[in-house]
Amino acid sequence: MNTKKPPVIIGISGGSGSGKTYIAKKLKNSYQKGFVSLVYQDSFYKDLSHLTFKKRAEQNFDNPNAIDFELLTQVIKVLSNGNSTKIPVYDFTKHVRTNDFRDSNSRPIIILDGSLLYTQSKLLKLIDIKIYIDAPDELRLSRRIMRDTKERGRTIDSINKQYSESVRPMFDQYIAPSKKYADIVINSTKSEKDLIAPIKNEIDKNLN
Repeated sequence: MNTKKPPVIIGISGGSGSGKTYIAKKLKNSYQKGFVSLVYQDSFYKDLSHLTFKKRAEQNFDNPNAIDFELLTQVIKVLSNGNSTKIPVYDFTKHVRTNDFRDSNSRPIIILDGSLLYTQSKLLKLIDIKIYIDAPDELRLSRRIMRDTKERGRTIDSINKQYSESVRPMFDQYIAPSKKYADIVINSTKSEKDLIAPIKNEIDKNLN
């Protein structure tokens, strides 16, 4: 009989540029090595290789329909059952899913990072602790510009255009309303200590 305790599943949501990934990584580093697995919603963008690059670039990547939530939910179920699985690798410069996969192992804590997590009822049921990161609109935009120019090969003009045409409208329509499902809401302008401590306290309660 398997008496091993199932992992604690942590969801970290909020608008693009709110600080989700920063907090997820800080949380992971606050535990011993091999204790936490990180899973990113952005790894599960649907493959658009059947479209031209121009058409791909025109897609609304901030709509829930852009994410393969069925696959993401399957991955979380596998990890929550204590098993290992593979996660797709997405190329943000070409807007396609590559042929590569990365291994993901089940750990005592699994952190799921994504802006649209709480829009999915099946996924919500799998998440033990739901965190929502609040951040002012101008801060989220500036962080997105910094990330997308450095990591995703975007121009400032294209980022501003995407933000006004899809990112902000989708935030208002889907992400902001999903805040009501959060167990903990944190303002990202707080100090690192004040950001991490309440989340870690809640996680540790669930581990005991």
